[in-house]
Amino acid sequence: MPLVRENSQLYEVLKVSTISGQPLQTTSELNIPGYDYVSLSYSGPNVTGVVYKTGGVGGTTVATLALTYDGSNNLTSVTRS
Repeated sequence: MPLVRENSQLYEVLKVSTISGQPLQTTSELNIPGYDYVSLSYSGPNVTGVVYKTGGVGGTTVATLALTYDGSNNLTSVTRS
């Protein structure tokens, strides 16, 4: 996948699809404020939480995401707080 530079950071572009192969619908409604640090929490192989911060690892949390899965490890919901 191609690399994209944004705000002096380099990111890899990933194609995300549903199990059936359809492109995953996206939204800008999560509205994550500016951040410079992201941490992930896991339950087994699944990412279950995302914390966005400004000021690095010890900085201020600006948003969190809670990810929920069904019994087959399929992502079913994402909730921002």
